[in-house]
Amino acid sequence: MNKDEIIKKATEYVNLFGYIQWNELKTINFDNDSSTWIVSFSAKQNDTSDIFSYTLEIDEVSGDISNMQMIDD
Repeated sequence: MNKDEIIKKATEYVNLFGYIQWNELKTINFDNDSSTWIVSFSAKQNDTSDIFSYTLEIDEVSGDISNMQMIDD
């Protein structure tokens, strides 16, 4: 997968939750040791419009998404 495909997959995944919407990509990095894309982004809460930072991981081989976490800025 290339970066554009990863960003699209991450955006679609985040927007599925219903209580947050993808806002902005912060960083995207590939970890060669684990063959995992690490995506940092901001998302807006639908009920308050507050913006929070998150990370998630996408497995290069399977495309599985895991470890979505809110992080402190």
